[in-house]
Formats: sequence, structure tokens, C-alpha cells
Amino acid sequence: MKQLVSLVLAGGLCPVIALAQDAEPGGVFFTFDFGQSFEATSDSDLETPEEEDSVQGITDIRFGAVTETRSQRLSFDLGTGIRATEDELTNEDVSLRFAYSRNSADAVFDTSISALRSDISFLRDASDFINADGVLVLPDDFEDLTGSGIRIATTVAASLRWGETDPLGYRISASQQLLRYEDASAALAESDTNTVGAGVRLNINEVTTGNLDLSYSETDEVGAPSEDRLTLSTNLVFSRPLGDLTYQLSTSRNETDDVFWAGSISRSLALPRGSLAGSVGIVEADDGETRPTGSISFSYPRPTGQIDLSAARSLSPGGDRGTTTLRATFAQAVTPVSGMRFEITYAEASDPDRSDVLASGEVSGSYAVELNRLWEFNVGARINLRDDDGTRSRSNTVFAGLNRTISWRP
Repeated sequence: MKQLVSLVLAGGLCPVIALAQDAEPGGVFFTFDFGQSFEATSDSDLETPEEEDSVQGITDIRFGAVTETRSQRLSFDLGTGIRATEDELTNEDVSLRFAYSRNSADAVFDTSISALRSDISFLRDASDFINADGVLVLPDDFEDLTGSGIRIATTVAASLRWGETDPLGYRISASQQLLRYEDASAALAESDTNTVGAGVRLNINEVTTGNLDLSYSETDEVGAPSEDRLTLSTNLVFSRPLGDLTYQLSTSRNETDDVFWAGSISRSLALPRGSLAGSVGIVEADDGETRPTGSISFSYPRPTGQIDLSAARSLSPGGDRGTTTLRATFAQAVTPVSGMRFEITYAEASDPDRSDVLASGEVSGSYAVELNRLWEFNVGARINLRDDDGTRSRSNTVFAGLNRTISWRP
């Protein structure tokens, strides 16, 4: 899902915003981000029949704080988006994240709480689900997010690793995800998902590491029987001078005692210019048939820009609908204080025989210029597309905005 700041810069040349989590280590650090943009959009909800054209102003505010010592790190991030349309003023987009970590020479403890409240009307395409690492990840309710209403996703997680400096290490983890909806026009089901896991790491030799993990998850969805899954996975990681080679095998058992398996081989490579990573695998679907999976990503830094390409085909063991995701970005500096960016994102969920396909994507381009040390101006356009089993919709948007980031240490 898009972070709130990207509402200002959606599809544009997103500047490097100094979030609190990216502060230099040590001491206390604060950031304050402010953005104001204006958009003119046709069929902003990507519905059929089309909605009327609209003009809206979006104000985004984000505050971050981090305090860090040699052994502890505490961070806080709060963001909100105010959307002004021709008819109303709303404040439905709010994000909150709290994280704490403590480490010693032999152990690491991490815990976090995050919540994201978003207007379903503006979850329009695949680019809304690019995570903080720039990876396109589709949520479980991706296919149902149409119409209007509010989506609230809350996640609490904790993990502990110890034996970090020993040949044999251990880890345990637990998480809970709560999914809620308010005033949703579609039949969206609220759910709770609880997950616990444990694992061991074995350093076989200087270049080979083995991992064994056992996890259990239970999902309670309103109006449906509880679903649980027990998964045992193992992998071997071979450290190579140019990148790791990993073999992975897993088996899963669901609530009806059906067992499904999956296997993959992945490799990462550091190239003279850029990096390349990929994987190939097979997975057993719910019908007992094996399906191929795989991914590839390529990053190519240039003296005055960057090119990133990625593609993935995934299916969970025992699943019936696979997903295909594609992303391509091109950024280029035009002058020392200006640059342009182009991006294409695409996501598809489909049955094996492609009898029911949901596809969503975005094509965008923008130009940004630094007005001074603090302010940046950007202008651009984007096209959003959606194809729901033959029912197609399209949204065209032009936008312009200002963004400012302030960071300081007390």
C-alpha cells in the first residue's frame, strides 16, 4: 500500500525523504515532512460506469523520531493525509509505526506495532502496494478492494534471536494482524491472523549455512470457518564471492490435513555495474498439480540516474490463485537540481486456467526540481488501469505539488 507521503508524489520523482528510521545512528533525531499537491482525475475510483471527473487537494504531514544507543533503538513514525475534494474535506489516511530493538553481542530482540488506515476509494492500482523496500507485495484482500469505505490494518510483531556468534543459533517469533473495514460498499470480510514460529541456524562451514523453521498460523475470518496452517521449511545458503546461492524446501499442512510442498533455487549476483537476483521453483497447488514460480530483479545505477526492473510469479502451497507482478522504474537527472522519473507497475491475480483474471497497473511520469535547499516542486501525469475479468476501467491524472523535509537534532 502506498505510504502517505507518496500520495503527494504518486508516480513522480519521489525525493529522498529523510524519515526518522534512516537517521544516522546515535542520539535523538527528529524529522517533519510536509507536502501539498493538487490533482485533476477522471474516474478516480476506477469504477464502471465511470465516476465524474474530480479535482482534489492533498495535504500530507509526517513526523518521525528516533533515539539510539549502542545497544538499543526506539523509533516512532506518524503520518496523516487530508484530502479536500469539491464536496468534502476528509482525513481518512493515517499511518502509525512504533519499533524497538535491543541487541547484544550474542542476541537480538525486535518488536513493532504498526497501523494503517486508508480510504479504499483511492487504492486504485498495483503501485499502492509497494512496500518500504520498493518491492511490490499484494495483500490478501487485493481482489476485493473496490468501491468505497475505510480499510484498517494493524500488525503487532516480536522476534528474538540468540546464539548469533555461535555455530548453532536459535530464533522465535510471534505476530498478530487485524484487518477491519468501516462503511465498505463491497462485501469485505474482517479477519484476525495469529502466527508463531521457531527456528534454528547451523553454520556447517565457512561458506555453508543451514536453517530449519517451523511456523503455525491461524486465520479467523468473519462468516467463515477458521483456517490454520503448519509449515516446516529448510534451506541451505552457500556464500559466494559474487552473491549467495540458496536452496529451499518447505511443506505445509492445512486445517483439513492436506499436505502441500514447495521448492526453489535462488541466486544473487553483484555485477560490475549493478546487481541481479533471481529464483526458480515449483509449488503444489490445491488441486495437487505442480505449478512453476520464479522471480527476477535487476538494478543498474548510472552516473546520473537509476534503472530498476523486477518480475515475479508466486503461488502459496495449497493455493488456487497465483499472482504475477511487474515493475520498471527509470530515474534520470536533467540538471544538478532537477530530474525526471518514469514508472510502470502491474499486478495480476488469476486461476490456473485464467478463467478469472484481475489485473491492475499504473504508468506514470514526472519532473521534479529543487527550488531551494528545503523545497521541491514536482509535476507529472499517470494512467491507472484495472481489468476485472473483462470489465475494464481507466483513470487519468495530472498533478503538481510541493514538498518540504525538515530534520534536526535537539
